[in-house]
Amino acid sequence: MLFMIQWQINHDQKMETWETFAGMTPADDAAAEQAHGIRQIGRWHSVADGRGIAIVEADTAESVLGFCMSWSAVLSTFDVTPVLDDAGTRQIASAFLSSQ
Repeated sequence: MLFMIQWQINHDQKMETWETFAGMTPADDAAAEQAHGIRQIGRWHSVADGRGIAIVEADTAESVLGFCMSWSAVLSTFDVTPVLDDAGTRQIASAFLSSQ
């Protein structure tokens, strides 16, 4: 399953959060993903306002939420939404339209 994660850095902890993130390596990312059973597809940051978005793949929502909990001390919001790629969306749309 694919999940979209959107977040906002807690304004009062912005510098601390950037320090932590800046000190991380790709190996650190891989270890965190493996520990929680997720695979990151991509991650993008809006540095000026402390927001970001990631697409991850996981077998369960619990895996994704466990990963999110590891950042919950410094982020003020998390939104986790299941999403589909084009093929999955077309399949659902076609099934819906054929049922009408």
